[in-house]
Amino acid sequence: MEIAVVVLSFSVLVSLCLVAFLYSRNLALQKVVSNMKSEVEKTKKDQEELVSIDVGDKAIIPNYGLTHTDTKEDFHVTYEVEVVEVSTKKVKVRAVSFTSNDKFARDPKNKQSIIHFLQDKWVDRKSIELLVDDQMRRDRKLKQILG
Repeated sequence: MEIAVVVLSFSVLVSLCLVAFLYSRNLALQKVVSNMKSEVEKTKKDQEELVSIDVGDKAIIPNYGLTHTDTKEDFHVTYEVEVVEVSTKKVKVRAVSFTSNDKFARDPKNKQSIIHFLQDKWVDRKSIELLVDDQMRRDRKLKQILG
C-alpha cells in the first residue's frame, strides 16, 4: 500500500514537471508566432504599397475575350492600358495597344476598332496586371521616404 502511494506521488510530480515544461514551451511558441505575424503584416503592407494602382500607371489585361458582332467570331487579345481613374474595386482604363494570336485581331484594318473598344472603360482591379518599371519603383520609394 505504501509503495502505491509513493508511485502515485512520484507520477503526479513527474506530470506536474511535464505540464510546466510544455506550458513554458507553448509561451515561447506564441511569442514566435506573434513576431512572425507582425513581420508578415509589415511585408504585406510594403507589397501593397509597391503594387498600389495610381492614375497614370501602365498595366496589361491578359486574355481579354471579344466577339466581332458581324461575323460572331470570338477572339482574345492582351491589352496594354493606362490607368485613368481608380476606385476601390474597379479601374478606368484607356487602351494603348494590344497583342493577339487570333487572325481577326491581327488584321490591321481591325486594330483601331479593337483599341477603341476599351477606351475609358471600367474593369475589375483583379483583372489587370500592373507593369512595375524602374520609374514606378523610384516613385514608390520617394513616397515612402517623404511620408
